[in-house]
Amino acid sequence: MTNDILQTLQKIVHLHDGVAESSQPNTLNVLLPEDVADSLGIKEEVTFTTTADVHDGYFVTYNSEILKKFETLLAQKGQVATFGVKYEGYLKTTGFEKTVANALTPLNGLIRVQDAKAETTPYWLCNIAYIGRADENRLGKVSFIINALTGVAPIEIGDALLWEFDRIAVVEDNFKPTMPFDILSGMIEKLSNSLIEKNLDHWRKSLRRKQQRDEDRLTSYYGIIIQEIREKINKKNLQGEDKQRELDRIEATKRESKRKQTDIRERYALKVEAQLHSALVIQLPTVHIQCELVRKKQRRQVTVIWNPFSKQIEPLRCEKSEVPVSSFYLSDDEVKIISAECWH
Repeated sequence: MTNDILQTLQKIVHLHDGVAESSQPNTLNVLLPEDVADSLGIKEEVTFTTTADVHDGYFVTYNSEILKKFETLLAQKGQVATFGVKYEGYLKTTGFEKTVANALTPLNGLIRVQDAKAETTPYWLCNIAYIGRADENRLGKVSFIINALTGVAPIEIGDALLWEFDRIAVVEDNFKPTMPFDILSGMIEKLSNSLIEKNLDHWRKSLRRKQQRDEDRLTSYYGIIIQEIREKINKKNLQGEDKQRELDRIEATKRESKRKQTDIRERYALKVEAQLHSALVIQLPTVHIQCELVRKKQRRQVTVIWNPFSKQIEPLRCEKSEVPVSSFYLSDDEVKIISAECWH
């Protein structure tokens, strides 16, 4: 839990061009841009800590006021930057037959290399901010890169972002085509949901344990009350109005138990809000390899990407689950790429 708080702060600081590093356990030393520090109402150079033993630092928990202020930074969504990356080496356009065969394996068909040429490929680095709300609030961020031409995500692009002096401006007229935006945004949303679910899985399980614990305690508490009322009826052999009065107490107790059970479920119900915080459009020089997928008498053209920065053939995309695949099946009718998990 401690690391989650500081890691979240570190990500937000980096998103806003600040510097954050840990010099000792449970602390985070931060240097903020002046405008960000002013918006938060703190000094540009501060130390955050999750232990009370550290002096001259901001003590933070999930309910801290300073954490809520950082949360407001995540509301500044929609920030987009674009640049290209130059590649000084030689982009070969021949001899990919063996490379493709080693990297991509149709399990019930063939893949044949036809042609290759140097092309620029657009990649999107997406930063998705989220807030989880239950008995407490937790905020965080997930980041991933998607190939905006093929839809493969998450994808690694090697050391393309390692050297800032290799970055070049991109003329607006030179923007490269991508998949249709509605399809691409749907893929981004689906992957974001999956990554956020994974990030919150431990907390979700903790909430379920707390909920079950409180429900069990409540059931036991009201069960004892109901049992005592029933024993009173039997012990005193109550009849008529006296017995009915006690039976009404049992029904009232059950209703109260049910109401409080509902309150518990609402208290531990996890609600998640997410939004695109920022995106980086990266135009990379790559090689587009035109390949033919063959399944029985059916054929289909696909573009395979070789990335010189990762020095690898990129995986293809399962057209059912959207996950990256290197080993896959081909459908009989449209020669669609299907992962082993989705193959029936």
